[in-house]
Amino acid sequence: MTSKPLPLVLTLFISAGGLVASAHHSIAVNYDQSREITIEGVLTEIKWINPHAYFRVNVANPDASVVEWIAEMGAFNGMKRAGFPTERFALGDRVTIIGAPGRRDRTILLEETVLKDGTRLNPNMRPRPASGARDGGQ
Repeated sequence: MTSKPLPLVLTLFISAGGLVASAHHSIAVNYDQSREITIEGVLTEIKWINPHAYFRVNVANPDASVVEWIAEMGAFNGMKRAGFPTERFALGDRVTIIGAPGRRDRTILLEETVLKDGTRLNPNMRPRPASGARDGGQ
C-alpha cells in the first residue's frame, strides 16, 4: 500500500489559507474596540474600493507637525447599499473621524465621521450609540 500525501498537503494548504484570510479581515485583531478615539484632519486620499474603503487623513499634532492616518471602513458595496453618501467627501475636506484605534500606528476603524457642516455619518447609515460609550481620546 502506497501513501498519497498530496491530498493531505492540499487540505492543509487550503485550511491555512482560510486562516490567513480570516485573520486579515478580523476587526478584533486589527482594532481595539474597547476604546474610541477621535482624529481631525484633511482628506488626502479617498478610496471607495472592496474589500475595504479607506481615507488617508493628514492630522496636525500639537507641535504643528503633520502625520498621516489611515481610516478604514467596511466594503464599499455594503456602504453603497446602506446609502452612504460618498459624494459628500472630497480631497482637501476637513473631517473629524471617530472610531476604534488600530493596533498599528496611526490607523482607525471609522465608526462615525463628522463633516465640516456638522453632518454625522457612519458607514452602515444606522443610528450610533451615544458618544462616550468607551474611553478614549487620541
